[in-house]
Amino acid sequence: MNDDAIVKRDDFNKLLRDLNNSDWSVRVKTVYKLKEYNDPVAINALFEKLKNEDNENVWLSTVNVLKDKKDQRIIEPLVKTLLEDKRDELRWHSAYILGEMGDPSTTDHIIKALSDNCLEVRINSAKALGKIGNKKAIDALMKALDDENTVVRKEAISSLNRLSPNKEIDTLVKSLSDNDKGVRSLAAILIAKSNAKENVADLIKILDDKEIVVRMSAIYALSKLGGSEVVDPLIKALRDPYWEVRGDAAKALGKIEDSKAVVPLLELLSDENSYVRKSALKALERFKIFKK
Repeated sequence: MNDDAIVKRDDFNKLLRDLNNSDWSVRVKTVYKLKEYNDPVAINALFEKLKNEDNENVWLSTVNVLKDKKDQRIIEPLVKTLLEDKRDELRWHSAYILGEMGDPSTTDHIIKALSDNCLEVRINSAKALGKIGNKKAIDALMKALDDENTVVRKEAISSLNRLSPNKEIDTLVKSLSDNDKGVRSLAAILIAKSNAKENVADLIKILDDKEIVVRMSAIYALSKLGGSEVVDPLIKALRDPYWEVRGDAAKALGKIEDSKAVVPLLELLSDENSYVRKSALKALERFKIFKK
C-alpha cells in the first residue's frame, strides 16, 4: 500500500470515529463527508448511526444520505420512527421519505399515520400514499377528506387523483362544497377522471362558484364528461367576467361540438381579450363553418 492510500485510509478511519463525536455538528459534517464514499463499510456505519442516533439533525442528515444511496434498509427504521417516535419532525420526515422511496409494503403503516395528532405527519402521509400508488390506500384517503385541516384534505384529494378511483363518488361530491377552493377544484377534476357522468349536475352547480379556479376546474370536468346537458351551462360561462373562464368555456364547447354553441362562439370573436378571441376561433374551426 503506497503512502497516498495509507493517508486516505487514515482519513476514512477518522471519519468513522467522528461519527461518534460528542459534538453533534461534527457528526452532521461527518455524515455528509461519508456520502462521497461508496464503500460498504461507510454505508453500514451510516446505517448503524441511523438506528442509534438521538440528535434530530444528525438523524435527518443520515437518513437523507442513505435515501440518496437507495439503501432499502432504511425503510424499517423509518416505519418505526413514523409510528413510535415522539418527535413530530422525525415522524413527518419519515412519512415524506417513505413516499420518496415508494415501497408498496409501507402502505399500511402510512395509512395509520393519517390519524397522527401532528398536522405535518398527516399532510406528508397523505402525500406519500399518492406517490406510492397502492390502490389499497383509496379508502383511507377518502376518509382523510373529512380531516379538520384544509391542507390534509387537499393532499388527500391530490393523491386520490393519482390513484384514479372509480368508487365512492358521493364523498367527492361532498368535497365540491368544501370551504377551501383548492379542495373544491381538485374534487371536480377527480370526478371527471372517474368518468362520473351521473354527477354532471353537481359540476354544473359550481360553475357559479365565487372562485375562478373552481369555475375553471368545473369547465375542465364538464368538457371531459361531455353530453348535451353541459352545453347551455358552458354557453352561459362565455359571459363570465373573467377572461380565463370565458376562454376555457370556449375551448370546452369546441371540444363538445354541439351546433348550439356556434352563434355564442361567433359573438365571442369580438371579445376584448385576445386569448378569448383565439379560443373562440379555434373552437369554431372544429365546426368547419369557415371556407378555406
